[in-house]
Amino acid sequence: MSSPIGGFLISFDESQRNAFLKEVRDLKNGFTDALSSDDWPVRRWEVCGLLFEPGKITHWALARKGNRVATGKVRVEFTEVTPTSIQIDSVKSLMANASQVKIVSARSGIGGAIGEPTWNSLKEAIGQMDEDSLAVLERLERMRVQSRNHIVRPGVEVVAQQRDALGVALDAFDQTGQLRKKTLQSWVAPEGNVLTSFLDGLTGVRTIEDQLIARDAATFPNADERRLTTVGAVFHVGGRTLEVFNLNRTRVEHATGADLLYFHEQCNAWTLVQYKSMERDDAALDKRAVYRPDSTFDSELQRMVDFRQQTPDAWLSADGPNAYRLSGDGFFFKFCSRIQLEVLSDALLPGMYLPREFMVSVLADPKSRGQRGGRILTFENAGRHLTNMLFAELLREGWIGTRGVSSEKIAQIVRDALMGNRSVSVARARPPGSTENLEETLLQIGLVSDAGTEVQI
Repeated sequence: MSSPIGGFLISFDESQRNAFLKEVRDLKNGFTDALSSDDWPVRRWEVCGLLFEPGKITHWALARKGNRVATGKVRVEFTEVTPTSIQIDSVKSLMANASQVKIVSARSGIGGAIGEPTWNSLKEAIGQMDEDSLAVLERLERMRVQSRNHIVRPGVEVVAQQRDALGVALDAFDQTGQLRKKTLQSWVAPEGNVLTSFLDGLTGVRTIEDQLIARDAATFPNADERRLTTVGAVFHVGGRTLEVFNLNRTRVEHATGADLLYFHEQCNAWTLVQYKSMERDDAALDKRAVYRPDSTFDSELQRMVDFRQQTPDAWLSADGPNAYRLSGDGFFFKFCSRIQLEVLSDALLPGMYLPREFMVSVLADPKSRGQRGGRILTFENAGRHLTNMLFAELLREGWIGTRGVSSEKIAQIVRDALMGNRSVSVARARPPGSTENLEETLLQIGLVSDAGTEVQI
C-alpha cells in the first residue's frame, strides 16, 4: 500500500509556457494551466513546489485538479503562489532518501506525487536551509488540511459573518473581484480552539489582544471590566485605500451576530448591514430557508427606527450630487441561508440583502405569517432582494447610505451594537490623496485609540 501524498514538485520545462507565465501573468494572483498528470488526486488541494527555473524551486503553491481539457491533459488551478529560492540539489544533499524525490514534468507528465515520508524529509532539509520558506510551506499544509473539512469551533458563525462583511467591502472597493479572491482565499484558521476574528487569520494582520481601546473608560459602560479587542488591516489599490477593522466587546463565541459599517468617504455615506442567520424549515417539503424575528430582533430594529426619527433623512439639490441617494436610510439586513467557514474559498455567504424599510413592509404583510401566526421571512415572501453583486455595486457608487450624519452619531450606533454583544466590522473606503491612517480614522469616530497593521495586497 502506497504512503499518503506529501506533495508535488512540478517542473515547467516548456520554455514558451515558462516565459508566458512569468512575464504575462501575475503569479501571486494564481493561475491555471493544462498539465499532463495521471496521478493527481481528484479535485482536492495539494501542496506543490513549482520549478520555473531548471533545478530550482522558485515558488510554493496550492493546486488542485480540474476538468480534462485534452487527451492526457487536465486543467490544474494554482493559488497562494509564494516566491522562494531553493536549489533541488542542495535539498537532496541533506536527505537520506533523496532518490525518492520525484519531479513532475508539466510537458510529459513523467514523475508523480512525493510520498509523505520523503516529503517530511524534504521539509526537514528545507528548514535547515531557509526557515522562512519552511514557514510558508507549513502554512500551505495547514490550509490543505483545513480545506478538507468544515471548520467547527466556538465563534465560527460570527467569524463567517465577519468574513462575508470583509468580502463585500472588498468588492465595493475593487470591482474586479480580484482583491476579494486574493484576500479570502489566503485565510487560514489560526491555531487554537477558539476563533477571535477573521482578520486574525490573514497573513500580516496582527490582533491587539486584551488592550483597552476605548478613548476613555467612560466611553463604554463597564469598560474597566470588559476590554475591547480590535484587529485592523489596510488595503491599497491604485492610490485608493480601504481600512477595515473588527471590534468585539465580548469574546466572539459569545457574540450574538455581526454587523458591517461601511463608510464611503467621497460621498460621505455610512451603510450598516446587520447579519441574520436563516434556518431550514424541516416542516416544509422544500426545506426552505426561514428567519423568525424574535424580541432581540425587535429591539435592534427599534434602535434603528429611533435613530432615523432623531436624524431625519433629507436631500436638497443644493446639497450637491454626491449627497444624492437611491436610499438614504442607511440600514440593511443580510439574511444568510447558509453559514459555514471554508478555507481556500472566495465565495460570499448565500443570502439576500433587504433594506430596513422594505423588510418592515414585508413582515407587515399577512403573507409573512407562519402556520401558528408567527412572523417569518423567506426568499418567497420577500419576493425580491439585493444580491451580493448588486449590493456591492450600490455601495461602490454611493447610491445607498446615510448623508450628513455626524461621526458622533455613527459612534453611538457602534456602541449600541457592542452593548448588544455584536461584533462590528468597520470599513472605510478612501479616494486618492487621503492622508489619515487607520488609527486616525478610529479616533475620528470616537471609538478607539489603537489599530492594527497595514497589509499590502
